[in-house]
Amino acid sequence: MTVMSVMEALGDRGMDALYTIPASASVAEAVEEMGRHDIGALVVSTEDRLLAGIFTERDVMMRVVRPGLDPRKTPISMVMTRDVHFVSPGTTLEAALALMYVHRHRHLVVMDGPHLHGIVSMRDLAYQLIRHGEGRFEAAVRLAGGPGT
Repeated sequence: MTVMSVMEALGDRGMDALYTIPASASVAEAVEEMGRHDIGALVVSTEDRLLAGIFTERDVMMRVVRPGLDPRKTPISMVMTRDVHFVSPGTTLEAALALMYVHRHRHLVVMDGPHLHGIVSMRDLAYQLIRHGEGRFEAAVRLAGGPGT
């Protein structure tokens, strides 16, 4: 059985670009960028190009649409997720999925020190486990304490 890491999942996904947006951008600009690239989350960067947070589809729904904010006038810095959970490139798929489950996140940032490698989604990891996992998908669900465990 081969143990895959989140870095291998990033490479296998075939996306070379890390999509970022400045914290000063509007929600409307972020949604346009997410739609252009068919992605569910963006890395939000400071003026110094450091990680400020992430902006996800859930942030749009719960922090913009639900309270009735104007996406054209709302800066991402007001509604992004600041408490970013991350994993190192060598983290196993199962460990990353367990972290997502425990913290109720759908996306994790992959970082090695200050170097950002990308974002992995729960869907990316589940796909890898189903495709290459040799039964490891069920093991990951058990590890995370999911339904029926």
